[in-house]
Amino acid sequence: MEKTEIFEKIKRAELETEDKIKKAEEFKKNKIFEAKIQARKIIEDAENEAIRIRNEMLEKAKKDIETQKQDIRRVKSKEIEEVEVKGKSNIWKAVDYLYNEFVRAVEHA
Repeated sequence: MEKTEIFEKIKRAELETEDKIKKAEEFKKNKIFEAKIQARKIIEDAENEAIRIRNEMLEKAKKDIETQKQDIRRVKSKEIEEVEVKGKSNIWKAVDYLYNEFVRAVEHA
């Protein structure tokens, strides 16, 4: 093998190595780009899922609050009815008391 052949082989090996390095760098850039795209997609999906969960929680909370409001209305309406019945009963007691006081006052006058 002559010096020129050896130099040519070395030159080819250098060119092949440079080509492999360029291809490896390009492969690396593509992989990084793909990873960034995938990371953006994962983040976007997570954000969308968080929004969906938040909306579900808000909707459930609204329903729970509405149920509690109805329960409170029902209880308070019953209490109001009881006070009303008791008030009507007390009115008749007051009327009887006043009548009896009036009759007593008339009888002793």
